[in-house]
Amino acid sequence: MAYLVLSIYVATAFLALYEKYLGKYRMFIYWIIGVILILVAGLREVGIDPDSANYEYTYQNIDNLKSGTVEYSYIFLSQIFSHITSDVHILFLFYAFFGVGLKMFAITKFEKTVFLPLLIYISYYYVTHECMQIRTGILSGIMLLAIIAMGEGEKKRAFMLLLIGSLFHMSALILFPMLFMSNKEMTHKQKMIWGSVIPAGYVLSIMGFAIIMNLPFEIPYVSDKLALYQAATEKGIGDFASVNIFSPLQLATIALFYYLFYFQDTILRYNKFYPILMKLFACGVSAYALFSFFPVFAQRINMLLQAVTIILFADIYHTINPRWASITIISILGLLYLNYSLPDIGLDLFWKV
Repeated sequence: MAYLVLSIYVATAFLALYEKYLGKYRMFIYWIIGVILILVAGLREVGIDPDSANYEYTYQNIDNLKSGTVEYSYIFLSQIFSHITSDVHILFLFYAFFGVGLKMFAITKFEKTVFLPLLIYISYYYVTHECMQIRTGILSGIMLLAIIAMGEGEKKRAFMLLLIGSLFHMSALILFPMLFMSNKEMTHKQKMIWGSVIPAGYVLSIMGFAIIMNLPFEIPYVSDKLALYQAATEKGIGDFASVNIFSPLQLATIALFYYLFYFQDTILRYNKFYPILMKLFACGVSAYALFSFFPVFAQRINMLLQAVTIILFADIYHTINPRWASITIISILGLLYLNYSLPDIGLDLFWKV
């Protein structure tokens, strides 16, 4: 599977380089790749990634599942599909269809060039969301659509989208504050404030900032999920044991944030959603440091909010000439992130820390 994803990545990189020559076949090829991505994620071998075996066990034992341990939509869908087949791949295909489909549809609304953001998506979020965090995979697609609604001044539509997203994963709750964010071009003062969000998160983290997660009252469902996350942290399950806020990947992400921040005026000419995308990007990076004492929580928030990089990293295209050079640089950048996602499905490209 990993070699197949790598092959799709390389093919998409070439398509990005020659996109303007594809003419009327451009969107047809784009959606053909989408179908392939859905089938690869939906039909993947159980056990090839860290989470699929757990999904299969939950799916096949859904009637014995303790209430509050998984989203109600997952239980509902599992109960329906289990009457059709005991094969969990039917569920994988459902989540892949909407996870891939919603994000690819959103890309067409954000950008005139579609293969560059698709390239960034494949490099990291495809494996992470469509092959592992499948419920969040649908939510991240809905989040991108909600951002479009926000940018068009339709906050009610954005609210309804986030409400639907919350049915698929509880982390949608952290997205509702974005309804109060503005998509207007940032003033000099606002640039100073948003440019300071990431350093502030790191300073507070280094100073030992912590929020008490043991609330004096129970929040139905949310408290159960937080308890599960905390248990995963304490047991050191997978990547939940700790986070490295100074990892090469994290530092590269921060550098890219400030690069994009510097070219605000240029990018705004091509991407009218840039302000709200960058605000969510800043919040995601800052949250990773701020909640590093609770690793799984930090990762969940960071991964969800930083889905905006699918669009933003592709905007590097507008900051470098000639265009072939910008596409080449973005493709190499994607390889860096691919290096961190492919090991989750069994392939180490280079080294990572």
